[in-house]
Amino acid sequence: MNVIKSLKEMAKIAQEPSNSKNTIGFIPTMGALHNGHLALIRQARKENKRVIVSIFINPKQFTNESDLMKYPRTIEQDVELIQDFVDFIFIPSACEIYPQDFQLSISVGAHTHDLEGEFRPGHFEGMATVVLKLLNIIRPDRAYFGLKDYQQFIVVSQMVKDFNIDTKIIGVPTIREISGLAMSSRNTRLSDKEKEISTRIYGILQKAKSVILNGAQNPQDIEKFVASELVKLPKSKVEYVAVRSLQLAKMKVIESDMVILVAVYIGEVRLIDNIIVPSGIQGADH
Repeated sequence: MNVIKSLKEMAKIAQEPSNSKNTIGFIPTMGALHNGHLALIRQARKENKRVIVSIFINPKQFTNESDLMKYPRTIEQDVELIQDFVDFIFIPSACEIYPQDFQLSISVGAHTHDLEGEFRPGHFEGMATVVLKLLNIIRPDRAYFGLKDYQQFIVVSQMVKDFNIDTKIIGVPTIREISGLAMSSRNTRLSDKEKEISTRIYGILQKAKSVILNGAQNPQDIEKFVASELVKLPKSKVEYVAVRSLQLAKMKVIESDMVILVAVYIGEVRLIDNIIVPSGIQGADH
């Protein structure tokens, strides 16, 4: 395992001729790594000869300075957690990624007009811009994203398609704590009581899934049900509940595979989660 900080060095290593027969799996992260990230790494290791993880806290995808300052910075612990499972860890500085003359950014489309895009304006533009840069630097065969950030997965998949980037985007099911709480770097900011409250979010999503599998067909009814259950949680503030197709299109009637997405504050910590519901058959949770 090698830690690389130079953009040019990372590009040279990833693209050297000896790697032409060695597929590269890539996991872009913002650090504060946990077992959810390890799941991405394990899948990348199974499917590729080499695995590269980047750690870069991207200032362009934070909607306010306060969130950026609060984001946990745990580089030493991150390296220790993953060093035995990856070939290279890329840890560039902001100046490496965004030099002084940096001017352009990705303009994102219809997939980002609502949900996270509504409540975090500019977030997806910043995320897509840095992911595009990282894909161009490393040129991986496959890149891995957790499906907890479902809308992000859809945006990145669309970007790769639209820009003819020769990287396959792999969505990996959400890794959860035993309680059902989706693993997230934000969980470290929850108090013990808030964490206990947060574990109920996934239970509400599971109830909604059962209602759908038992024949419910009105998306608005499901949204109202989930929202009404979430607002009952102590210290909660619901930002959105949405029932969408797997490509995030709005639905008039539930008649195909779909996803229920939520964003809710527990205290001062904003959490997102989702559950995928197959049409008419019992399927795996995500």
